[in-house]
Amino acid sequence: MHPTKKCNLTCLHCYSSSAPGYHDMIDLASLKSFLTYAFDHGFNNISISGGEPFLYKDLEELLKFSRSLGYQNTLASNGMLLRSERAKRILDFVDLIAISVDGPQQLHDKIRNQAGAYDKMCQGLQVLKDMDKPFGIIHTLTPESWTSLIWLGEFAFSNGAKLLQLHPLEMYGRALDTLASEAIDDDLAHKMFILGHYLVSKYDGQMVVQLDMIHRDYLLAHPQIVSGFERGCGHNRKLADLLDTIIIEESGTITPVSYGFNPNYAIGNISSFTTSVFEDFENQRIPEIKDIFTNTLTKIAQNDTRDIVNWNELLIAESYRPNSVSVGMVI
Repeated sequence: MHPTKKCNLTCLHCYSSSAPGYHDMIDLASLKSFLTYAFDHGFNNISISGGEPFLYKDLEELLKFSRSLGYQNTLASNGMLLRSERAKRILDFVDLIAISVDGPQQLHDKIRNQAGAYDKMCQGLQVLKDMDKPFGIIHTLTPESWTSLIWLGEFAFSNGAKLLQLHPLEMYGRALDTLASEAIDDDLAHKMFILGHYLVSKYDGQMVVQLDMIHRDYLLAHPQIVSGFERGCGHNRKLADLLDTIIIEESGTITPVSYGFNPNYAIGNISSFTTSVFEDFENQRIPEIKDIFTNTLTKIAQNDTRDIVNWNELLIAESYRPNSVSVGMVI
């Protein structure tokens, strides 16, 4: 969920191109109505990003409401705005908060495009530790940052993080302008993959390390890890069984699969949805979505020159290909 694109930073890798100059925010009443509908139809976890979530004026009321429905509340934040009394009240309704860390101080401030961002982030981590609030660290892997992964693992673990999520840089949003030369090639992806799995092993049983990169062979042997269409529950055709994630964008648009997915496949808008919006989408668009998943898997199977896969990036790219019709495959 992206209730606003307003942010106190202009990070170089920001996939939503968030910035201080944005002022539009999602209408809370419409959001409450849709969250009730979605919970009744099988969705049970909220992940709020942005923009910076703590700049959303109705965040406290939103999280109180979602918690009352039964949702698990998670946030992704830059960690710089956690010291206020308002922020501490909000944190009482958060089950897990992920703090973005781009590396040691100099690199973090460079990527965050603001001097002092690292120090303020560390102050935010101290607030979380003082409140005994479960938190994780999320990191965007870039050609410049991957050599700091050992440092990052030690930083996360020593500060008490429950989770370290490593997500490869995607050429989307502001990164297209600011980091266009920083695309991750296959050789670098292998290095990131090996080092990431070293951290998985090193912190096994102590801190969860999630690497958002998959080896091609493992993916083709276990497609159900990324596709609800490959799971037994997918035969039920319920949207919450088929799609792990739906996105509510700052405009109120409800997008399937991921932020950045082709807007032509939008499910609807929270300001005008009907009580049959999921059923209508299942009947009218799910066959096309299934084709996109199938075609992405097929192309991964056919391309034996790239072993390490960023599934999310490939899936989004496939959603923009014209006249995508499944050619079928056997795994």
